[in-house]
Amino acid sequence: MNPDQAREWSPLLLLAAGAVLFVAAVSHHGQELSVLGVSAGPLAALFLDGPPALGLAYAGYWLFRSELPPWGTWKTVVWSLSGTLLLVGVMSATFLVRLSEGRTVAEPVFPLLIAAEAGGIAGLAAGYYNVQARTDARRSRTTTNALAFINDLIRHDLRNDLTVIRGHADLLSDSPGDGGGNPAVVIEKTDEALSRIETSRVIADTLIGDPAFEPVDLVPVVTELAARASNTATVTVETDLPDSAVVTANSGVRSVVDNLLENAVEHNDGDDPQVAVVVTAGAGVVRLTVADNGPGIPDDRKDTVFEPGTDGSGGGLSLVYTLVTGYGGDVWIEDADPRGTRFVVELPRGDGEPPE
Repeated sequence: MNPDQAREWSPLLLLAAGAVLFVAAVSHHGQELSVLGVSAGPLAALFLDGPPALGLAYAGYWLFRSELPPWGTWKTVVWSLSGTLLLVGVMSATFLVRLSEGRTVAEPVFPLLIAAEAGGIAGLAAGYYNVQARTDARRSRTTTNALAFINDLIRHDLRNDLTVIRGHADLLSDSPGDGGGNPAVVIEKTDEALSRIETSRVIADTLIGDPAFEPVDLVPVVTELAARASNTATVTVETDLPDSAVVTANSGVRSVVDNLLENAVEHNDGDDPQVAVVVTAGAGVVRLTVADNGPGIPDDRKDTVFEPGTDGSGGGLSLVYTLVTGYGGDVWIEDADPRGTRFVVELPRGDGEPPE
């Protein structure tokens, strides 16, 4: 049983504690009935300590069936049981003080049961609201990060497209009919900008809440974006692709490929700049490799290059990392030979091929 599974089953501890307290209350007050020969006092006492014990048992059952994350159920159970131990300890300490003073402690079981149940209920409430507050704080941080990523996407990718559109539009305006600008580029970049706006919605869904993933063939995406990079930059882009490589993702995977290609092109200062893109479909995973013969990335930056604002591209590599991990994949950096950088992305296969 892994730690998450253990935490999921932890509410059974609270259910068992409540059941034990209830059985102890029934047994103790049943003995009082037989010894005292009167029913009013023991029944009143059972009415006071029986329902709270059943309430703790039910709380354990409710937590077990709740939608709290495993860490949340575990923390709530720990708070509840800690409250029980704390109040029982305090009550026991008062009894010990009385005994040390030579006083008689009459009928300690009943107050100890009340203390255990009151502590458990108080700890349960405190733990549950603490978990809710932490969950809300995490959700708020996730939303804030998602908005920051979308902002980076719009500022970085969309701004580049609009800059190209503006440049060609200015040329067309200054030299109409002289071939100073290319209307086809304007149309192409406008379509790309519209596509990025739609992609930003998909990325937001990936970063916030419960995204809908689907099988996506990576090969046509790489083919299109590699051809575009080769046509719009003085870089040779070579590809080695299978017929098909289906991954579990969504349309946001275009931004993964696009940003890796753009990073390889923009930072390549070689005399003969080249980029090699390779896709291989293995058992359970699809691997995408984007390698360049540029200056490479210093070792002291490799651990931070995926952090926001550290890659010099307005968050492009940070977005890559966030999307890839959101898809359940991984991304890392290797040194290319003899110089340059190789980005390696692994994504889960989406065609039913089982992992090794």
